[in-house]
Amino acid sequence: MRIALLGPLVIDGGVGKIGPRDRVVLTALAVRPGEVYSTDRLADALWGDRPPASSKKIVQGCVARLRRALGQEAIETLPQGYRLQVSSDELDTLLFEHLVGRGRELLTVGEAERASYTLGQALDLWRGEAFVDLNGWEPGLVEAGRLDELRLDSEEIRLDGALQAGHHLEVLTEAQDLVAAAPLRERRWGLLALAQYQAGRQAEALRTLRRVRMVLANELGLDPSPDLVALEQAILQQDPTLLVEPAIREPSAVCPYRGLLPYDIDDSDTFFGRDADLAACLERLSTVGALAVVGPSGSGKSSLVRAGIAATYRRNGHRTVIVTPGMHPTDALTAMPDRGPVPLLIVDQFEEVFSQCEDLDEQTRFFAALAEHAGKGLLVMALRADRMGEVSAYPDVSRLIERGLYLLGAMAEDDLRAAIEGPARQAGLPIEPGLVDLLVHEVEGEPGALPLLSHALRETWVRREGRTLTVEGYQATGGIRGAVAQSAEDVYERVDPDQRDAFRDLLLRLVVPTEEGEPVRSRLPRRLVATDEQREQLIELLVGARLVTSDDGVVELTHEALVRAWPRLREWLDEDADGQRIRHHLTVAADAWAEMDRPDSELYRGVRLTRALEWRDRAAPQLTATEQAFLDTSQAHAADELRDAVQR
Repeated sequence: MRIALLGPLVIDGGVGKIGPRDRVVLTALAVRPGEVYSTDRLADALWGDRPPASSKKIVQGCVARLRRALGQEAIETLPQGYRLQVSSDELDTLLFEHLVGRGRELLTVGEAERASYTLGQALDLWRGEAFVDLNGWEPGLVEAGRLDELRLDSEEIRLDGALQAGHHLEVLTEAQDLVAAAPLRERRWGLLALAQYQAGRQAEALRTLRRVRMVLANELGLDPSPDLVALEQAILQQDPTLLVEPAIREPSAVCPYRGLLPYDIDDSDTFFGRDADLAACLERLSTVGALAVVGPSGSGKSSLVRAGIAATYRRNGHRTVIVTPGMHPTDALTAMPDRGPVPLLIVDQFEEVFSQCEDLDEQTRFFAALAEHAGKGLLVMALRADRMGEVSAYPDVSRLIERGLYLLGAMAEDDLRAAIEGPARQAGLPIEPGLVDLLVHEVEGEPGALPLLSHALRETWVRREGRTLTVEGYQATGGIRGAVAQSAEDVYERVDPDQRDAFRDLLLRLVVPTEEGEPVRSRLPRRLVATDEQREQLIELLVGARLVTSDDGVVELTHEALVRAWPRLREWLDEDADGQRIRHHLTVAADAWAEMDRPDSELYRGVRLTRALEWRDRAAPQLTATEQAFLDTSQAHAADELRDAVQR
């Protein structure tokens, strides 16, 4: 609930209707929220010194209706009368004073940019005259006058902050408008003259100061204040302390941090912090001809090979192809050109050969194709460290990895600072002192924390003050370890309760636990998960929150870090990890069966069928029509085979 009184009364978030008298009572109570108002005092606001005999009952009726509209706790009844109980976030007059106080504090400590932004937020709350419903009630007039004076002061303080931050060119017109709106406020003339001088218009500044002398003398019979006289002398002497550096350019409207998404080739300009690793990888690749970037999940392998290595080769005119293996890795290689120079081949998410492809023959063919390519061109592989052992079964590729191995570890402190500060600097975003130190302390020495850092920075950008990334904004995200979970929970809360089972089912389809219980992203065709309009909407919701990506008809989690960082998803996964593996295999098998025109040869049999049926009956999962038909047909076919065997 929010009550706005800096202009016509508006109640946002309340329910019920209130009438003209109710508006007067509410406005009177809000003149000094927290103060007790007697019935007689409220009657005075309603009727002045001529209240009707039934005034007490009328006031009680007003309070009753207001409680229905605002909530029972909004107005407290005490022996002496009534008291409005609201927080500064719920009443715009209180919020205005809070923001003004904060803006003044920021300007005092030299944070001119943030001070100007905060005071701008305060002034944006004004929509007209305060307490307009009180019809001349004296306490309301006094408070309205005080707030209006504070508004005028805030306009000047905000302009002062903007000039200190170097925005003189941007605020010249505004300074002229402020003088025109209140020509007897001397400070406004001084700010206009200062803006003109900082913009290189010394003659105009001096003319402005001569004009204010005339206005003050003619209208008030006063001489300029010592401050105004000192400003004129400083301008005449061209005092260098009056000048400030022009403000940095207007910041980009696009967030420079990728969140859970890796940096890609086109993001190379905002990819910072891996200069030494990139140089070492490029040298090894040029020397050996093959490179294997190996590190834990979340260490930035994909970003390094895409925004670093691939982008470097592309800038140098070298053809580059990037593939991810998926369920059918040999199909991924069809992206390779048939003719022309042999390209640099980058295999990102190399571990998918083992986690998603269950066809051993296809794995063998894929590795043979990689070995063949390495014999005539450059090869880069990005591989999770915990899947290294599985490569040893394929000698040709394991020898390539051995020769080109590059272990990607945690970023050093200077590299982390570059990864935080570089994108902000390019985007024109100041960073509050202390924020970088806080972030570095949170993630230093943790190689798998980079996606969490990037997501926290993205959420901090959403909560920036003006153009400044702040400590308060970062803390509001939930921090490095809480930002992802907070974002995911926000999305979950936006899902209608009757859609949450489908939401859970959708996410679980995109994760497959290994035998050791570690989560691995499952990349699935969108048609397999977006089976109805409801799921289409859920996918778009997740894509909008950057928790899921949907490109080229394929849906997947943005990063496996989502599972580690979001307790709810991890809990869902742990409830039935074996069932999740069955679900994943069933989805792929049923789709292949349908694509091949439903041949009996592709149906489940034996132990696999038994396990799938037991899981279906036990877990009652939300199966697609194709999956359900596949299981039913497999079960019927198995029963037919058993009956034929018995009859023989």
